[in-house]
Order: sequence, then structure tokens, then C-alpha cells
Amino acid sequence: MVWKEDLAAYIQFCEANAASVPLFYQPSWLEAVIINGSCRFWVAEKSGETVAIFAGHYRKKYGLKVLLMPQLTPYMGIWTIRIQDDEWMRDLTTTLLQQLPSVFFISLCLYPGIKDVMPWKWKGYQQQTRFTYIIDAAEKSEYHKGIQGKLHNHIKYATERLTIDTNADLQALLPLVKDSFTQQGLSLPYPEKLLEKIVACKTAKARITLALDHNHEAHAALLTVEDAHTVYNLVSGRKNQAVRGAMPLLLNEAIERAMDEGKNFDFEGSSIQRIATFFASFGGKLTPFHHVYRSANRLTDAIIALIGKYKAQ
Repeated sequence: MVWKEDLAAYIQFCEANAASVPLFYQPSWLEAVIINGSCRFWVAEKSGETVAIFAGHYRKKYGLKVLLMPQLTPYMGIWTIRIQDDEWMRDLTTTLLQQLPSVFFISLCLYPGIKDVMPWKWKGYQQQTRFTYIIDAAEKSEYHKGIQGKLHNHIKYATERLTIDTNADLQALLPLVKDSFTQQGLSLPYPEKLLEKIVACKTAKARITLALDHNHEAHAALLTVEDAHTVYNLVSGRKNQAVRGAMPLLLNEAIERAMDEGKNFDFEGSSIQRIATFFASFGGKLTPFHHVYRSANRLTDAIIALIGKYKAQ
């Protein structure tokens, strides 16, 4: 097993496996979401065949070289067709970690299919288990049965008062997203330019939906992106005093559409209790994934763990 930095081979692998490689590993997605720094691409070869890929977002933070998650990108790291094969993944990870360039800090959220993180631990990485909720397309007939009663009532209430616009644009989404953060006393945590680039990324198949009242005023908005297997809940927003159930109405529509197309729906889980509880009420499967991180020295690791920096980006 040999890893080498090779953009052309990386692109060729993604094109040859377009129906399998997740959106967030695609070069066009990474080109869209990386605003600061640059992306470097590696491939693993065995017997002359490319068998795995790795992309790293390298930038400087506080004047130090780091490898971090791009904003609005939930998963990154190694990907291979045989991602469920633990022994295979262990070999790939072990050889990769021997060859990655040295930086002050690395923080990655690995794809949910990766179970074995021992090679990372052996190299001194810290590990946190994080969670998302995924609704499996194969369980379409069971989806509505899994929705909690209270949520079902909210969706019904909103259905009687709102309509869904499935062809909205970014200018309709942005005010509602900003309003949601303002209600929490926060400013938008990423530049508007990032959303513009995501919407323009053809590979992402971005879709913006709105919940409108009879006056055509938007109460909630949802931005999803997707690949061949999964629709992802990427960005959402709602106005203050929105009609009850406006956001559940949009999520339910997105889930139903995904399942109609034979795709899973990934909520991109949150560690915030009220948000996690809300996602869970749709009946999705609690799905773990690993966050691995390491700094150049143990003291920095301890400080980072204490203040919670670099958790994802």
C-alpha cells in the first residue's frame, strides 16, 4: 500500500466511482467550500490501482499550519469503496499517517462508516464520538410511523397554514438564516460567499425550499445538498414568531423527497440538546462518527480539550 499526492489520480478515482464517493470528498465541493487555505489530495495505490483517497484542507490559523475541516463540511478524511472493512481501513490509515506532512494541529471528522480509529490513537490522536441522525431510504414504509406524535401535530398544523416553494433562491434563504442566528445573539458564522459557492456547485445539487404563508411571506427556509445516496440537511433558518411547525414541514418534505428518490436523509447531527432532540423526533437512526484531533504537543492538546477549540473546523 503506497500513498502519494496526486490530484489527477484523485479526480480520476472520483469520476470512476461517481455513484459511490460522497459529495464532501468530491473536488468540486472542496473547491467551493475552501475559501481560506488550499486542499491537497492523496491517493493510495495497490498493485498499480487506486484503492482509496484522502483530501486535506490546509491553512494557517493564528500563524500556524493546520489541517482542518472546511466550513459546512461534516465529514472528511479517508474514503474507499471498502470503507466497512475494518482491517482494510486499519492498513490504509496506518500507512497514510506515516506519510502526511507535519502540521501544528489536525482536526478531522471521519465518515460515519469508519469504525476503527485505533491507528489514529496509536499516533497520539485524541478521539471524540459524535452523532448524527440518518433516515434510511430502505425504511420508507416505516418513516411516518417513527415520527413522534407532537412533531406530527406540528407538521399538520403548518400544512394547513403554509405552502412549500421548492424553487427558492439564496436571497430568500439568507435573511431567515441570519434571523435565526440573531435570535441566539450570534452573527452568521460563515461568509455569505460560502453559501453562494455551494449553491453554484453543480455537483452539490443544492436545493432551497421555503415555507410561505398566504401573503407569500417566508417563515422558514432549508438548504439541502445531495450525492448519489444521501440528501444532507446543510443550512436552515426561520423568522422570529414563525408559524408553529414551519421548519418540521420543510424537513418532512425533504425527507419524503429523498426517500422517493431512494436516498437516505442525513440531519448532520448537533451536540446541542434541543436540536438533537428535535432531529430525533423524526425517528432517524442515531449514527456515530469519529472526530480525531492532535496538536504538536501534549500541553496544547490539554488546552484545546479544555476550551473546546478546533472541534470541527
